[in-house]
Parts: sequence; C-alpha cells; structure tokens
Amino acid sequence: MSLQFELFSDYSCELGEGPFWDSKKSRLHWVDIIGKKIISQNLDGSNIHALEVDGNPGCVVFSDDGTMVAGVDNQISSFDGDGNLLKVLADTNEGSGLRFNDGKCDPSGRFWVGSMDRKEKNKLGSLYSWNSIEGLVNREQGMTVSNGMGWSPDNSLFYYIDSPTREVSVYDFDLSTASINNKRRFISFTVDDGFPDGMTIDSEGRLWIAFWGGSKIMCVNPDSKAIEEVVSFPVSKITSCAFGGEKMDQLFITSAKVQVDEEDEPMAGMTFIVSPGVKGQPSFNLKLI
Repeated sequence: MSLQFELFSDYSCELGEGPFWDSKKSRLHWVDIIGKKIISQNLDGSNIHALEVDGNPGCVVFSDDGTMVAGVDNQISSFDGDGNLLKVLADTNEGSGLRFNDGKCDPSGRFWVGSMDRKEKNKLGSLYSWNSIEGLVNREQGMTVSNGMGWSPDNSLFYYIDSPTREVSVYDFDLSTASINNKRRFISFTVDDGFPDGMTIDSEGRLWIAFWGGSKIMCVNPDSKAIEEVVSFPVSKITSCAFGGEKMDQLFITSAKVQVDEEDEPMAGMTFIVSPGVKGQPSFNLKLI
C-alpha cells in the first residue's frame, strides 16, 4: 500500500520551504520565501502564526535557547518572537542578484545555508556554514539553485542538491571541521521526475527528496540507490520535507503555488503530513555561543 498524505496546514504559501521541527514546543516552522513570512503551527493544528520579515527568508532554524535565526536575502539574522530583527550575524555581500535558499543545522550546531541566482540561470551561488566561532565559511562555489542538504546518521557523508542539475551529490564529511571533500554524483533524476528540491534523511540513512514540478516525495536507499517509496500529492510544486512529531515518525512536506493555476491545484502552497513508518533525524538546533 502506498503512503498517504494528510493536510497539516491550509495556510497557503506562494513559495513554502524549509520546514523545521521544534521538538521542545512540538511546533513546525517554515517559510514563505516570496510572501516574506516565517510561519509556525502546533502539531494539533492550533496556534498558527505568520511573521512578516523584511526580505526573502530562504530558511529558518532555532538555537538551543529558542532564538529564531533565518537566512534572509544575503544575511543570516536573528529575530524576536514578533519577527523583528535582533541582530545581523553574517552577510555574504553577494549583491541583490543572489539570495539565500535552503539551509539547516548540522549535528554540531553549525548553520549551513546556500545561495542562488535569483534568475536561476547562472552558477553564481555558494554553500556556506556559519557559527559564532568560525564565522561565515564558503564551503563550495558554482551552484545555480542551492537546495536540499542532509547528513548520514553516522555523520560521515553530506548530501547536497543543486536543483538544475537534477542530481543529488554526496561528499565525505568531517563533523569536527565541517570539511566536505570528494564530491561525486549520488543519483540522477529524469525530466519526468521534476527537479529535486529540499530533502531530509531518516534514521536508516534513506533520503526523502521533494520534487519541484514532480508532485511527489521519493525515498532513496543510500546503498542500492533504489527508490523505495513514492508519495504523490495533488500539487505539482513539492518543495521540501522534514521529520517531526512526538516520536519523530511524521514527515512534514511544504509546497508552492507560484506560477500554478489554483483552480487546477486548490491545495497548492499548503503543508502536508505523512506517516512513513520510520523515524527521522531531528531538525538540529543552532549553537549560539
């Protein structure tokens, strides 16, 4: 039997992205990049908030002390509970033609975030990591639309997506230094699949990948590279996913309605939930020292 989705939130985003599960508060946070909002909702569907920020938020994370930190335009910034800017922590100085896109924290608490060409045509983007000790470090260059990322359960591998390539790349990873080396292709996808977008990794090391233009999430075995699950949705632009819930066994999926006929896709831009029968890795918190 194929996995079935349920609706988690009917809050409709122009470009929903970057789900982050706050295990302390049992609350999901995500962003509407075009709508310039950071959204949050309790697991039971209550207490939804949409905080407006000044710029395009590509991703949001939380620190151990509950501080909200987001990649907005070219800056990594902290915000209060009302969405007001507290402090600019880092700035790429890349210019208005680029912006931050997907990002998340590694198990040591570094914030990884990639930039992209706003026109989605040129290889101008970079992949950065940041913490308060190391500062902003450019880890890789030459990306067009920097997107999904994740780490193997033993932290020896780093998976990464530059969407226009229709590939997932994999690097050898050193958690102590955050170095990424020996880049190689992990898996490629077809035009019919759509573009790989955001992703997350479960406790067994399998990759759960969202497909922009593909109406689906795919689950890929890390060893055989076999497609073990496909979850289909009634919207074409599936953007990202993250595990959460009380037992970390629920998968939250964001979507977009930008350039979509909403009569054909009335659920476009909403956020979904699936019970995939496996636990996932947590949304790691940022360590602000």
